[in-house]
Parts: sequence; structure tokens; C-alpha cells
Amino acid sequence: MTSRRILLKSIAALSAGVMLASTAAAAETYKIDVSLETGPNHIRNISVKKWADALNEQSNGRLKINVFEGASKFKGSSVPTALAQGTLDMGVPGTWHLTKFIPDFGVIFLPMFFGHDRQVSYAVMDGEIGNELRNKVEEKLNVKIVGRFIDIGGAITFMKSQKISGPDGYKSQRIRIAGSAAHARRYEALGANAVKISWPDVPQALQTGMVDGVMTAFESVRSAKLWDSGIKYAYVDQHAFHQYVPMINRQLWDSLPADLQALVETTWEKAVDPQREFTAQRDADARAEAIKNGIIVVDASATDVEKLRSRLMPIQADVIKELRIDPSFADRVQKAIKSSL
Repeated sequence: MTSRRILLKSIAALSAGVMLASTAAAAETYKIDVSLETGPNHIRNISVKKWADALNEQSNGRLKINVFEGASKFKGSSVPTALAQGTLDMGVPGTWHLTKFIPDFGVIFLPMFFGHDRQVSYAVMDGEIGNELRNKVEEKLNVKIVGRFIDIGGAITFMKSQKISGPDGYKSQRIRIAGSAAHARRYEALGANAVKISWPDVPQALQTGMVDGVMTAFESVRSAKLWDSGIKYAYVDQHAFHQYVPMINRQLWDSLPADLQALVETTWEKAVDPQREFTAQRDADARAEAIKNGIIVVDASATDVEKLRSRLMPIQADVIKELRIDPSFADRVQKAIKSSL
């Protein structure tokens, strides 16, 4: 056999090997388990499952996203740690669950955001400020944030027996909060007592009298049917605007081929804006359903919102210090808010 023929056979064998390897890589399947604390009819679950279905289909079977609901894997507060430790593939935790890892994330719950609508949050969190926070989370928790945050909506105050109709209505009331201590400090500044309780435990806390009210969104009240747990009143005070952060364990992310990584990101990005509008409509629908189920809704007037913010702003510097938020970062956020108005 001539040297030329040997060379040609070697090249052919090598090419065949490369093709087989490429085919095997393309055919390899990857599984991603997603843990959600909320139940099947919650907006987060609906949104994530819709994205998962699209991703599963567009990957032609190479990706399989499994969604575990109702905290069947982890409670929301445990999701960031589970992701960091590699015991969970993916989670979509609320922004409030990230403040204990990244103190600067608490800036979105400071009084400067009180009473503002979702467009203000988008202007800040979809821009440079949001990118900085995203980078800090990725580095600290060893995760990949696959895109912009999705919405749950405005967090307002729901009550069992005490109807709040103005700035003085919070006094001595025990209000359930989630996550950030900034929520507690705001309610305390208004005369209430804040109680931190995981979402799955909220119905029992209401029924047993552990709390008098809950800071949450209309969507969450509807998904848990909290009118059955005693909620009778809602005060639309826009305490905060809550979002969810799509996070994947970094080791798992790095194991995905580049084309699947791109597909995860592009399908998520395509889903974000429709999800936000869908959430806004769901919030309106959930409000209507709450009213239908006997909840009396009072909208805080623009004057009352200004009064409430004016009572809260004096505590902001102390909250920044307590939560170890970088003051210069907080200043830049406040400027970003003013620029968005």
C-alpha cells in the first residue's frame, strides 16, 4: 500500500471519527430539573412551564425540562443555596431571596421604590443597575442567570379584620413579609410588626392568628385562595414590585453545548415581555376574582402614597447601613429612578 493511500485512509478514518463524535454530541440529551415553591395555577408556574414546553420542543428532544411545583423539592428561600451547592439544576427564586447573599440586591426594596409602578422597576432592573446585580449573583452563587427577570407584580397589603384605608391603618398589625429585612423596616416605620413566614405556611399562619395580614400580590392571593384563610381587605399601596430570577447551576450550564445554551437564552428572552404583560393582565383578573370572593379593595390615593413615602424615606439611610448596601450604589439607583420618572 502506497504512502498516499495510507494517508487518505487515515484522513477518512479521522473524518468519520469526528462525524461520529459530532453526531453523538448532537444526539446527547440533557435534563434540567426546575424547583418552584408556588402551585400549578400560579403565574410563575404557568410562565415557566410554557417556556419549558417551547424549549423542549425547539431542542428536538435534546433538552428535557422537568418542573417540580409546590415546594416539592425546595422552599423558595432554599433555592439559591441549593443551586450554589449543585443539589438543584434550576430555580426561579424571588428577588427577595437574594438579599442575604448579595446585600446590594436589597436596594430594590428601599423606600425610594415605594409606590412606583412596574415601568420604574423595568427602567432600573433591565439596565446597568440590573446587570451589576446579575453579575454579583452569578459570581457569588456560581450560577448562570439566563435572562431578564419575570414578574409576579406589585406587593400590596392584605388584611383579615383590620381594613386599611390610609397611612395610619398599619399600626399594631402583624404583617407577613417575605425575605428582605427592608420589608420589615418599612412596615415597622408605619407602626406594624413584620413577621417572616415562608409562602407554603401562610394559610396556616392566617388561620391560627399568627399574623393579621400579608404583603403579597393579588395573583398569589388567588393562587392560594387566601380568602378561604380569612383575608377580607386589600390596600393597594405598592410596597414593592416583585420579580423572579431565572438561575441555573453553573456546572450544569457549562456542560450544555453552546447551541443549547443559546437556545435556553433566546427562548427565555422571547418569553419575558409577553410574560410581563400576561402577568399584568393576570393581576387585574386576580383582583377582580378577589373582589368576587368578598375582598374589599382600597386603592391608596396619590396623596396617601406620597405621605407614606415621606414617612419611609427618613429610615432609608439606616436601612442601607443595616443591610450593608453600598451607599454609592444606592445613590446611583436613586438617580436611575428619578431619570425614569
